[in-house]
Amino acid sequence: MSHVLVVGGTGPSGVPIVNNFISAGNAVTVYHSGAHETPFAGDVEHLHGDSRDPADIAEKLGARNWEVAVCTSGRLRALATTLAGRVGRFVGITGQPVYLGTNRPTPEGRLPLPIAELAERQYDANNYTGKVAAGEDQIFEQHVRGDFEGVIVRYPGVYGPRGPLSHEWAIVKRVLDGRKQMVLPHDGMAYFQRGYVENLAKLVFLAATVPAAAGEAFNAGDETVLSAKAVAELILDELGAEMELVGIPAEYCRGAYPLAEKSSLILDMSKPRAILGYRDILDVAAATRLTARWLMTDEARSVRFSEAFAGSLSYTDEDRLIAAWRSCELLLRDTTGSQQSSADPSEA
Repeated sequence: MSHVLVVGGTGPSGVPIVNNFISAGNAVTVYHSGAHETPFAGDVEHLHGDSRDPADIAEKLGARNWEVAVCTSGRLRALATTLAGRVGRFVGITGQPVYLGTNRPTPEGRLPLPIAELAERQYDANNYTGKVAAGEDQIFEQHVRGDFEGVIVRYPGVYGPRGPLSHEWAIVKRVLDGRKQMVLPHDGMAYFQRGYVENLAKLVFLAATVPAAAGEAFNAGDETVLSAKAVAELILDELGAEMELVGIPAEYCRGAYPLAEKSSLILDMSKPRAILGYRDILDVAAATRLTARWLMTDEARSVRFSEAFAGSLSYTDEDRLIAAWRSCELLLRDTTGSQQSSADPSEA
């Protein structure tokens, strides 16, 4: 039996991460704020504190040793410094925004896809993602020094139960509110990498336990990426709802459906498949349908969803946008029709 430390552990992917270790027969300690207690699949030791505070990290983790530490939250560099020489493998979870140029909104994206783990990263010292890149570098430096076996897992857009950062809520909320139409930025043609919580948890567990993972960075996410429109259509189908999706250029409707407002971003998943033997537990369509059903529950309705992910456009503004766009479409059809008729050889 191994002793495992999970920093965070009560978030959307944290719970299944902990449960994976419990199911494998490990003793798990969770270090978190205590603000969101949640049941696990077995007994778990709780350490309550602030994993962003270096002093609290040093106090709470003390001189204890673990075979594995998985850091789903907190200050990565401080955790790695404190756990040097006291953990066999240190798994740091970062995210795809660490890659340079991934945060540009539709239609500004210019990145070659898919993005592999060796792609250029963001090193702007004034930017959060620049600090993340520096934290990743420190972990690999400590790996080389022999402080521990260092592994990095880079998350995509996370979806599934328990999460307040839900792109899918933009659709479900309109269903609950009885909406019959919705603005679809760029006709929903953005392909943005998502990762279902159970799939991500499995990949993290493999990164923590497969010997060949030591010293490596891995992209994480579902093996298949759906367009934002396909995500919306799956949700509507699962909920038995009818809603007209009205395609409008994204620059005119920011805040409508943030998943469709992102530039296309697909992570290369060949490395976790080759080294970790990773395969999705749930395919993306089934996982999207499960997420839609969870978002309809009382538990989900108690969550305050982030507008940056779920959207902030008011229905009044949305209706005005749709009306204005339909007027433009009529004008364009009239213009296109007149051009076609004047160019018709039969009229020459």
